Amino acid sequence: MARPDILGRAISFTPTCLTVRLGTSILSPHRVHGGHVPTIYIAGTSSGTGTTAVATGIAALLAKSDAGVTLAKAVRVGSSAETDADPTFYQTLLPHNEPPSDWPITLDDISDASALDGVAARLKAANLSAGLTIVEGVGGDMPDGDRHRIDATLAKALDARVILVGTYTSAEPSQLAKAVGDQLMGVIINRVPDHSRHDAETTLTSSYQEQGISVLGLLPESRRMLAPTVGEVAEHLGADLINRTTLTSPETQLGQLVEYFMLGGLFLDQGGYVFGRRENKAVIVRGDRPDLQMAALDTSTVCLILTGGKTPVQYIAHHAQLRQTPMLATPSSTLDTMELLHSIGDKASVHSPHKAQCFADLLEAHCDLGSLTAQAAT
Repeated sequence: MARPDILGRAISFTPTCLTVRLGTSILSPHRVHGGHVPTIYIAGTSSGTGTTAVATGIAALLAKSDAGVTLAKAVRVGSSAETDADPTFYQTLLPHNEPPSDWPITLDDISDASALDGVAARLKAANLSAGLTIVEGVGGDMPDGDRHRIDATLAKALDARVILVGTYTSAEPSQLAKAVGDQLMGVIINRVPDHSRHDAETTLTSSYQEQGISVLGLLPESRRMLAPTVGEVAEHLGADLINRTTLTSPETQLGQLVEYFMLGGLFLDQGGYVFGRRENKAVIVRGDRPDLQMAALDTSTVCLILTGGKTPVQYIAHHAQLRQTPMLATPSSTLDTMELLHSIGDKASVHSPHKAQCFADLLEAHCDLGSLTAQAAT
């Protein structure tokens, strides 16, 4: 990762952003006891491909259009069950979300075939809400072969159409595609670098099509999808939010995404110009530099990171209150703070309404919504 500098070059993130096309003709949200309910199962070709981003992005887009949609995770696996925060985030994103009450079901042993059969039987008997149900596949670290076997079994039990999510650099999805058979809608290729887009559009896409696998989307890298929140930055640095009492909605401000980190340096009266080059940024500056702090507050700054254990002067505190800008204070030096931020990308979570909306915007811009919904209903 690149170190932030006085010219505003940002710490780089490895982003995730996915796009698919799904439709909007959804029924009213009552429960269906028996009969076919359109269901889309989002399965990853391997760990970390972005299934949560796909599922929540689709749901956020459909919810915005007042379509009836249920977002759920049917099964949690083994050791990941206790730490799986996806279902909680689903309810935050869609307060009226109503998945089956016993979901997600926990599968303790992925090698126990009879236990998996029991889970599948419970899924077949589930009462799903009318409309479109989006089910995210299993998460956690496990061999890809086990992941594919479980996802294929669950998708068949739900009689769901399947969207596979891979990355530009991941293994081909042929094994999982073969396992789901005619239920496959296609694959989304995630995190395609700009310099590799031509290759993805030609060689990679042709390779998939020769195997009978439709490519539903080639999704570019997006900084915003793996940007940390202000709260995650504070936790990572062990910093204190020193102006919490002057913020009208601290949790809202702590949930803002930090797309860039900029360093307050030796540019004197050019601070406004330099800081104005980036939006949605955090500015790292010594606590005893009110000139740079004021320049940062007069631009699109989502938080100040004040180093050296120094308390800002009163007029900076007042200006931060007017701007509703969080101020994070750390006793660490500026250099040590920058070093700590090199690993902030490891702490960033996809569980952000802002990221779900980012993904929904990509869906709306790049996808034919009606086409895939029609496929899901067949």
